[in-house]
Amino acid sequence: MPTTEETINTLKDMGFSEERAKKALNKTGYLESAMEWLLNHPEGEDDDKEEENEEMPAEPEVPKVPLTPEEKAQKIIEMDELRIKKRAEREEREKQEQIEKEKRRVAEGKAVSKTRQQIDDQEIKKIAEERKREKLETAKAKQRALDAIESDKRARKMERDAAKGINVPKPTVEDAPKQPQRNYDETKIQIRLQDGKKMEQTFKAKEPLSAVRVYLQMNCPDLAGSPIKLMTSFPRKVFSEEDYEKPLEVLGLCPSAVVIISK
Repeated sequence: MPTTEETINTLKDMGFSEERAKKALNKTGYLESAMEWLLNHPEGEDDDKEEENEEMPAEPEVPKVPLTPEEKAQKIIEMDELRIKKRAEREEREKQEQIEKEKRRVAEGKAVSKTRQQIDDQEIKKIAEERKREKLETAKAKQRALDAIESDKRARKMERDAAKGINVPKPTVEDAPKQPQRNYDETKIQIRLQDGKKMEQTFKAKEPLSAVRVYLQMNCPDLAGSPIKLMTSFPRKVFSEEDYEKPLEVLGLCPSAVVIISK
């Protein structure tokens, strides 16, 4: 059984106003009866308007010709057909609205999924780049450590040979292995003191050698105020005063080196 709201909507689909549809339904209670009441009471002949006309001078009434049973039945058939047509149109309209709503929902879902996928791809790319950078930094640090160990081994061998009185020839340019030139921003310097202790410090590659001497004077109270001369054991070289103004990279002390305080 249709609800009151559905019955009112049906009457509205037939062309009646909502106010008249409610009034007819309140008076009759059923759809068919409401339709018949609306046919017998055309708009403009409501009870409310009749009450308003009571205060006005009476006018001669025009006799109304009532509908015959056949005309009334035909009118009801036409209105029922109209009702069926309007209901079909409303259902089709609601169906199209539901289809459009579903299309919008699918489109919005695809847009959200695409945005989420783009964010995930960017995050994966960022993580991959970060891991690649970490591997590269680890490889560089490992190479610097290996270079420092190798330099330390050569220096120790030179010291042992010198202590044994073995004349160690200086490597020539032809004998030195050719390595591709690299640009370094920093260098790790290991400094061997006269008492056998070691100090390590990282300097900028473009800092002069005098920066190493200043570092020693600031961190070794015993050396403060006394002249400091530095040298390398492999190849053996005692730095001159002019060398202290040259950058560490120019003196071949990159990416790492071992320097000794000369007596």
